[in-house]
Amino acid sequence: MNRRTFISTAGMAAAAVSLAPDALAAVKKNPLPQWKGFNLLDFFSPNPNSARSGTSEDHFRWMQDWGFNFVRIPMAYPSYLNIDRSKNITPDDVYKIDEQAVSRVDNLVRLAHKYDLHVSLNLHRAPGYCINAGFHEPYNLWRDQEALDAFCFHWNMWAKRYKDVSDKKISFDLVNEPSMREDMNDQHSKRSSVPGDLYRKVAKAAAEAIRKENKKHLVIADGNDVGNTVIPEIIDLNIAQSCRGYNPGIRWVIDT
Repeated sequence: MNRRTFISTAGMAAAAVSLAPDALAAVKKNPLPQWKGFNLLDFFSPNPNSARSGTSEDHFRWMQDWGFNFVRIPMAYPSYLNIDRSKNITPDDVYKIDEQAVSRVDNLVRLAHKYDLHVSLNLHRAPGYCINAGFHEPYNLWRDQEALDAFCFHWNMWAKRYKDVSDKKISFDLVNEPSMREDMNDQHSKRSSVPGDLYRKVAKAAAEAIRKENKKHLVIADGNDVGNTVIPEIIDLNIAQSCRGYNPGIRWVIDT
């Protein structure tokens, strides 16, 4: 048995064992393909000077050879801005797109498509929100219209770049692991669910900004509560939902 056959067979067997018959039936009804693949962290850091080593063509060749068909590219939006990184980001900075940096994302997408991998672009850090702490954002995505306007600007830009690409080859994953974080500079700040009406407002506006360029573009929303729970408030918006399976998670105990 070669590596590709082993990985493919093992993955299917594990999935079959872990799912009850009813769950298997539900999977068959899912209109989305059965993707399997990886997160690529080339643009994960907000500072491109401290980014990890890039994904090579060999990596994509190995993915295809081993039977994978999907890559997700979580991006920190400052990674493709032309800004002074020694200062806190400002609302004006958020619109300063660095075309050379964006072209590097395009190159990664092209390589993935060369090896028949579906690409899901994701804003891991979006204007006004990130699941991780320790940085300054000038506003709050869930509460401030200025942040939502910037969020839609970025998604419209990406949608426009790929307006002629099939939804079988690309999708747009709005924001990584949504939650309400009181202080993005404090890693211990309390997190809570995004109120359903606020999540709907943000998802609907971003989806409209994306589909302004191509009505068939595939839009994905991560689950609420840090990606864990389904968002019933957006079921009618023709937006796919991507939920996590992190449980049981780590419980942090802080000694005060």
